[in-house]
Amino acid sequence: MNREIIEILEKLKQKPSSEKVDHILLLKKIYSKYSNGIKKLEPIAHFYLNGFDDLPALKEKHLWNESKFIEIRKDFVNAHNELIELIESTINDLKRIESDSFDYQLTKAEFLEQVKSGKTVFEEIDLENIDLRNENLSGITFKNCFISTDFRNCDLTNTKFLKSNIKTSDFRNSNLTNALMENVSFEATKFKGAETKGFIFNDNYCHSVEGIGQTEFNDWIIETE
Repeated sequence: MNREIIEILEKLKQKPSSEKVDHILLLKKIYSKYSNGIKKLEPIAHFYLNGFDDLPALKEKHLWNESKFIEIRKDFVNAHNELIELIESTINDLKRIESDSFDYQLTKAEFLEQVKSGKTVFEEIDLENIDLRNENLSGITFKNCFISTDFRNCDLTNTKFLKSNIKTSDFRNSNLTNALMENVSFEATKFKGAETKGFIFNDNYCHSVEGIGQTEFNDWIIETE
C-alpha cells in the first residue's frame, strides 16, 4: 500500500501548470487514505484542507471560464513548492516503513509453494516481475499487494484482487470467471482474450481517474493488449 501512496505523491510533485495530473483529485485520494488511518499523511491532509479541498479538479476545467479557473486555483499553484516539501518528507517516512513492511517480496517458487500448501489469502506481499503463466490460482485473495506479474493463461476463477496496486501485469487469455477486482490501482495492464463471465470490476482507478468500473472494463479495458 505504501508503494501506491508513494506513486501518488510523486505525481503530485509535477507542476500544476503542466496539467499532466489532476492534483486536486490526487490530494482528495491522499486525504481519504489519511482518514482511513494512514497518519503519516497528516501534513498533506492538512495542506489539502487549508483552502484547497473546495477547488475544482482539472477534469472539471471544461465547466469553467478558463481565466476564472486559473484565478481560483492561483493560491494552490503558488503553494505548490510548500506541497513538494511536505511530499519529500512524507515519502522518506513511508519508505522507512516500507523497508520493514514490504520485505515480503516472494519469488515465484516461494509463492507457488505457499499456494500448493493450501494458503489462499495473501496480504501485503510483493509479486514483482514474476512469470505465473499457466498456473492454477483459483480462489486466491490478494489484498494490499503490489503486483507486477504475467498471469497469461492462468486459472484465476473466483480470485480476488482487493486494495492492491496492479502495474504492468498481463491477464491476456486468463480465466477470470467470477473473479473480482475492487479498489485497485491499475496501470499498463492487459486483458485481451480473458474469459470474464461473472467477473466484477468495481471502483478502481488508473492514474488520477477514480471510479473506474464494470462499464469501462466492458467498453475498452477488456480489449487492452
